[in-house]
Amino acid sequence: MSRKISQAGIRLIQNFEGCRLTAYKPVPTETYWTIGWGHYGPDVKQGMTITQAQADAMLVNDLAKYEAYVNNPAYVPVTAQLNQNQFDALTSFCYNCGAGNLRSLCKGRTIAQIAGNLPKYNKAGGKVLKGLVRRREAELKLFNAKCEGDDEDMAMDKAKVIANGKKIDDGYIIDGHVYVPLRAAGEAFGAKFDWDNKTKTATITAK
Repeated sequence: MSRKISQAGIRLIQNFEGCRLTAYKPVPTETYWTIGWGHYGPDVKQGMTITQAQADAMLVNDLAKYEAYVNNPAYVPVTAQLNQNQFDALTSFCYNCGAGNLRSLCKGRTIAQIAGNLPKYNKAGGKVLKGLVRRREAELKLFNAKCEGDDEDMAMDKAKVIANGKKIDDGYIIDGHVYVPLRAAGEAFGAKFDWDNKTKTATITAK
């Protein structure tokens, strides 16, 4: 079943897109015109006007299109691992930057790596735009926000760990570093592990 954007994601998009009922070009060099809640394409003509109801209907149709891209593993290989906030943030990103940029952001990357690269998409015409900086910051904040009821483990990327030829407990990838269970790693190499809860000290001693 395909996932849908939540109200939090819709509000983020609406806050940044705004709603204009007359066609306009945010950047003069744009190929097409924009109208409503950031609806952009060849169907929008210079001088075109719409009602609020039409703008809202366009938003619903556009959201379905961009949701489909985020649900598609060809564009977001880790889509099945995304929580709702991450899905919403990427839908907003796709709404703003397009499917091609969504694929370049996500292809071959873990969830943590996607978060790390998201802020880089802040340019138009080769120039950093304050509006895009703010939008990426808002999307990243939503992307990293923990969903209510999430398992803490699901919020981090796991790494399979082989120690001394033996698979031990999974490690976690945080900010580009792999953190492994110290006891399991030490014991895999025949070391003795001791934990002093009073001093919060871990000691590994080779046997």
